[in-house]
Amino acid sequence: ISTSRAFLFLNEIKRRFISSFGEAAQKAIPYAMKHYSESKDLETISRVHGDLDELKNIMVK
Repeated sequence: ISTSRAFLFLNEIKRRFISSFGEAAQKAIPYAMKHYSESKDLETISRVHGDLDELKNIMVK
């Protein structure tokens, strides 16, 4: 029963999305997010965040 509810929910989200964005959603470039997921800036931010966490752990000790 919970699986069918999940699919009903997903179908409702799909219906709302299509009614809101219509044909614009059909014209979206499938891999447009690739730029953001493989960005060098994101790698730099992640590295700096890791460095800050490491420094924070050292300072706490």
